[in-house]
Order: sequence, then structure tokens, then C-alpha cells
Amino acid sequence: MTVSILPPDSPSLMNPLNILVAVDDTEASLHACRLVAAYGGDWSTVRVILLNVQRPPLRLAPGSGVDHATLEAAAHELGGKAIEPARALLLASGHNPELLVHIGPPADTILDVAQRYENCVLVMGSGRHGPLGGYAMGSVALRVAPAAHCPVVLVRPGVQIPSALGVTLRVVAPVDESPASLQAVQRLAECSERLGHVHVDLVHFRPGLTLAAAILPPHDDVLQEWSGRQSDAVLGRAAEILAAAGISHQVHGLVGDPKPGIAQFARRQKADLIAMATRGAGAMHHLLIGSAALQTAQLSDVPVAFIR
Repeated sequence: MTVSILPPDSPSLMNPLNILVAVDDTEASLHACRLVAAYGGDWSTVRVILLNVQRPPLRLAPGSGVDHATLEAAAHELGGKAIEPARALLLASGHNPELLVHIGPPADTILDVAQRYENCVLVMGSGRHGPLGGYAMGSVALRVAPAAHCPVVLVRPGVQIPSALGVTLRVVAPVDESPASLQAVQRLAECSERLGHVHVDLVHFRPGLTLAAAILPPHDDVLQEWSGRQSDAVLGRAAEILAAAGISHQVHGLVGDPKPGIAQFARRQKADLIAMATRGAGAMHHLLIGSAALQTAQLSDVPVAFIR
């Protein structure tokens, strides 16, 4: 069930950028709204939708004296209260968002709502102990970030908000050998006009030469990896995409573990945003073996965009 509390009174827009912000009553959620409020681009082509999801009320035993409709109404009221600080923050910055309260499983509901909007970006707060700290164990973002059809931006409390989002932006874009990685660079290039003047630092991490590889007879694949030829090839393909779109960029081939390395590299480059691919492997995959993207979101000093 859905309740639209305050539909926007602005005229309908041609192909607007729909920014869907999943909000609760946490500081992480408010910080995500600060990122949206900081957008300095053309607001006439942007629509902001604030979404709060309330879990379905428990069905009481017959004869309890409280019917299910009353419980749902109470859930919508709680959702309205939870969404109000985010609304007030955006109103103070001069923007009147659409407000939605849904009742349902949080992750599935957020994904369902995002699916309904074309040209959509989903923005979510994320806590240190798991994205979307307002929901248990971060399970919501573990499911949403890899599964969403649209880009998902995770914002931890206290991360640096870009000072000129929509005007100028420095982006770190990690790449690897996967098609998903190049597709993420392509999608970044396609949306660059919304971000202002963009400079992209393409970075590829290759592992260091192991002891076994060092002492055993060399093989072509080991030599290519160690010499950096694979890294050069990956970076070259990504650079071609950005060059064709006229986007300023640099390439960086590094040795090391990308899980801590991406966030550290973005810090050194004074980046405003990290944009990286996610392969949609599912929550259990990330829970069991971890994901460079999700770990980067937890370590980064700036917002992280997941792009499929």
C-alpha cells in the first residue's frame, strides 16, 4: 500500500532526472538528503522523491479490538513523522520534494518503487555497521545495491558532500576486466551532463607478484599481469569511452588490494565521488565473501555510486 503525502506542485517535466531518496529517522538518511540538496545543476529538470518504508504491521488475533486498517494508518503516520526532517531539510534549500510512504518489506519495496521511475538515481544513507543503519544489519542495502536497475548512491554519515555537484565533479572510477566495469563507465559518461564539468580518474588494481609466481617458470598470463599489460588494456578501453564522450580523464595502474585501495586512492586524489560497477550477484554473495564495492562504501570519505 502506498500513500502520497505531498505531491510536487511543479509542472510535469520532460524526461526529468528522478532522484529517489530512501529515508528513515537516522543521521545517515539526513546526510543523504544533504547530498541531494547540494546539487547545483539545473533543478528544472530534476524531481526529488522521498520514500519511507514501514514494515507491515503484525496481524493481531481476532477479537483484539484493533483492526488491520487502523494498524496500517498508524504505520503511515509513523512514516510521515520519519520523513519530515528530510522534507524540512530540502524545503530549507528551496526544493519541494514528493513524499511517499509505503508499507512492505524494505528492500523489495525500495527496488519496486525505483523500478517504476525512468531515468532514476536511488540515494540511500549507510551506517558503519551496514548500509541503511535504520534497518537491521544493513540487509536492505546488501540486497538493494546489487539488484537495483538504476545507479545507487550510498552516503555514510560524515562523508564529504561535493561542494559543486552539478557544476564540477572529480570522480574515481575503478575498472577491471569485466564487461560490467566498462558498462559502468559508459553509463557514467551518459549521465555526465547532469554532473557538470566532470574529471574522471580511471584506476585499475592488479595483484602483486606472489612468491610462487616469482619462483616458478613464468607463464604468459602471469607475465602480462605482472608487467601491467592487462592493466593498460583495461584502462585503455575505459579511456576510449570517456574520450569519445569528451570527458576529461586520467588513467592509473596500481598494484594492491582494491578493497581498501579504492577508498585510499580517492582520498589521495581529493575525489568528490567514487563510481563503480556492481554485478548484481545478490545479498548472500556479498555477505559470504564481501564485495569491493560494498567495502569501498564503508571505507570511503565520499559518496559511492553503484552502477550496473
